[in-house]
Amino acid sequence: MNVFANVTLACLLLGTVSVSAVMDDAKLEDWLSGNFTAPESMSWAEIDDFKEQFGVNDDQLYRVLMNIYIEARDKWSSSEPKTLEWSRMRRIIEGVITWLPKCEDSPVKNFLLEYAGFTKNDPFLRSVALLSYLRVADAEETKNALVRFLIGVERFDSQARSSVIAHATEIFREADRGKKRAIVETLWCALAQEDAKWLFRLYDGFLTQNSGLYANSAQRRHILRHLMQSRPTCKADEYALPDLEARWRVLQKQGAGANINTNLATLRDRDFNQPLPEDERIALMTPPEARHANAPQKKPPLMGRAGLYPFGGLALVAVVSLLLIRRCKTRGK
Repeated sequence: MNVFANVTLACLLLGTVSVSAVMDDAKLEDWLSGNFTAPESMSWAEIDDFKEQFGVNDDQLYRVLMNIYIEARDKWSSSEPKTLEWSRMRRIIEGVITWLPKCEDSPVKNFLLEYAGFTKNDPFLRSVALLSYLRVADAEETKNALVRFLIGVERFDSQARSSVIAHATEIFREADRGKKRAIVETLWCALAQEDAKWLFRLYDGFLTQNSGLYANSAQRRHILRHLMQSRPTCKADEYALPDLEARWRVLQKQGAGANINTNLATLRDRDFNQPLPEDERIALMTPPEARHANAPQKKPPLMGRAGLYPFGGLALVAVVSLLLIRRCKTRGK
């Protein structure tokens, strides 16, 4: 039994050393590159656990992420479009952009905003950069970025706009009150400028869940009626029209609601970093039926390749222990 105990302890120590040794720059870079291209990469909620578990600080993470980005960018630019290598490098760049906001003490804001604003960059990656920027932006920066890329002359194409709106709920959930207000009121104005019928459903789904004023507002009725009557911009608009008509019928059965601001000039003059006036708090009231949908989800356990390292040590212990037990039984015979 002493032999068994000593071998078990040695295996545990071996496993511990293996776990702690994997997070130097080279091994962290290798792990991250593999995680970014894995079918199920690590979720946003798991990144903090990963950093804590492996002692990765902001400076190291930023340094390694930028090394990965530069290498992947160069390989991507020289790859044949739509090939396996091209797609792999694109996913790595997406992973880097997604993780950068976790480098809280590093200068990531300018990089993300510049990446989103460079029109020669991939449209999807530009939308990912904008979403990452919104995670670290304050309320006014959030308003300005959304106006720039959802409304202004630099407006994203419809597919990129859909990516931003589809993921707005996660950004909204993490935001403080002023930032929530900036997101909601900017999306009011963005929807008023929207010409794609199929995108109305994304805007409408987010706003009805997160803005009590919007759900039965006169402006929602006006925008919906205008889109129903306008010429389709693509085939997706034709498919979306029956749904818009169904929503219109529901609204017609309800009484007229409050007004919301869809004037862009008024929005630009607002300073969302200032404290919220008491009489405007209703703009952020969540309809009762939407509260359950917006409730924060329980954080999943740390998984992926990072989660395999501790279990690797335990598995080794189990295998060695089983072999020793069998050997003892054989000698007993």
